[in-house]
Amino acid sequence: MDAVVLVLGILAMLLFIRLCANQRRPVKIMLVNSLFGIAALAAAAVISGFMGCGIAVNYATVWVSVALGIPGVMGILTVMFLL
Repeated sequence: MDAVVLVLGILAMLLFIRLCANQRRPVKIMLVNSLFGIAALAAAAVISGFMGCGIAVNYATVWVSVALGIPGVMGILTVMFLL
């Protein structure tokens, strides 16, 4: 299971880099997206006790939030609610 998540995460990261490379300022866009992802993960971790699902802040969740930003954190929350 962890290998599948890792491979999907690497593919998502490569797609993200390719999409950002077409922008005018790709490094700035990637950094801002990563910072928003970390902020969203921190907010979700604080609020997760009230929502009824606990989000573990570990390497996988941090990596997903940095690579995918806010949509990645929303995906983690969706998976946590479904499980």
